[in-house]
Amino acid sequence: MKNRFQLRFSAVIGFCMLIMLLAACDNNDVTKTDEVQLLSFGPSGVKPGDDISFIGNNLDKVTSVELTGASVPASAFIKQSPELIVLKVPTETSEGKVTLKTAQGDIVSKTILSFEVAVKITKIPAQARPGDNITITGEYLNWVKAITFAKDTTVTKFVSQSVNELVVTVPFGAETGALIFSTGGTEPLTIESESPLNIALPAIKSFSPAVAEKEKNLTITGTNLDLTMGVLFKGVAAPVTQFVSKTATQLVVKIPKAASKGAITLVAFSGINIESTEILRFTDDLPDLAALKYAMYEDALLNSWQNWGWGATFDFANTERVRDGAASAKVVYAGTYGALKFANGTVATSAYSTFTFSIFGGAGSKDKVINVSANGGKAFPITVKEGVWTEYKLTKASLGNPATLTDLVFQDAGWAGTIYIDHVGLQ
Repeated sequence: MKNRFQLRFSAVIGFCMLIMLLAACDNNDVTKTDEVQLLSFGPSGVKPGDDISFIGNNLDKVTSVELTGASVPASAFIKQSPELIVLKVPTETSEGKVTLKTAQGDIVSKTILSFEVAVKITKIPAQARPGDNITITGEYLNWVKAITFAKDTTVTKFVSQSVNELVVTVPFGAETGALIFSTGGTEPLTIESESPLNIALPAIKSFSPAVAEKEKNLTITGTNLDLTMGVLFKGVAAPVTQFVSKTATQLVVKIPKAASKGAITLVAFSGINIESTEILRFTDDLPDLAALKYAMYEDALLNSWQNWGWGATFDFANTERVRDGAASAKVVYAGTYGALKFANGTVATSAYSTFTFSIFGGAGSKDKVINVSANGGKAFPITVKEGVWTEYKLTKASLGNPATLTDLVFQDAGWAGTIYIDHVGLQ
């Protein structure tokens, strides 16, 4: 294990202070009393297994010394006199106040007794599930104050804790990664495990039906599905967190009305997303679009085309609403006559008859106008349909019969809102 902070020793200073206190105890001017008094203990920097001295008055009346996690009877003292008790610090001792047991009553120290402890982690499990208890072995584990799981999920309460063993419950927010141990003592340490703890994640094997109905149940099979916090559907911003049923091997969830065609995603309690390899389709899905003869956008900008647009924000890898393929271009107009502008490309149009594209209108876009123009020519207005995908096919004549296309613009007519555009090109 890797210690992040070098241990420092201060025993010499503590020992000098101890000698001075012993000398003071021999001074004839000290007031005589029958009361048991604890004046000091040390040296500073003592470690479990080392000798520690307690200085005071009438210490020969002490029957035992109670340390946190250990009790040392007078019979086990190395030395006991009215002014001094010397004992060996038990291995199982932890940080805390000291109690001297006497027939007159308990004498509790005013200060905390701490130690210099070299905590060592010898073994952590290779893998675990969130919510499981894991056992960690090592040395002086009773000095561990906190364990931080990746990413930054810290646990301070343990199932059990002893010198050589610590049992802790894996938090549901944990991810795969090294464990960070924070320890107490006069020289606190931060120790990182050499090997990672691999946290189990839910996994999808299949789902049914493959062609589903919205607002009906979808059954997902796989492994560790009980570790699923939510299910994300395309077209729905928030994951579904209420399930019809959930076990380790099967998850049943009601499909939201707003869901659209695409992969489904399991969201683990740690926030990690696990996406299906198969596409969920719906009975009311639109038929596949005819293949483009020349593509300007299909899941991404193609054939050297770039966006030189303005007055809007753009996401060309959007998966919220997709008409064809795996992604669409999301355009959020600001209402300042902004535009999506395909530029930096060129294509001769003689081999093609139409410009084609599909648009899905976001909330509030009903009957809004987008002006489409080519090469800076006269605009052709189209009307947006809200909540559905609409395929538009414009003749070359409607865009001025450009012999060569060098730019294609989709400009809002002074309204703010969102559209999704997909499958842009020529046919």
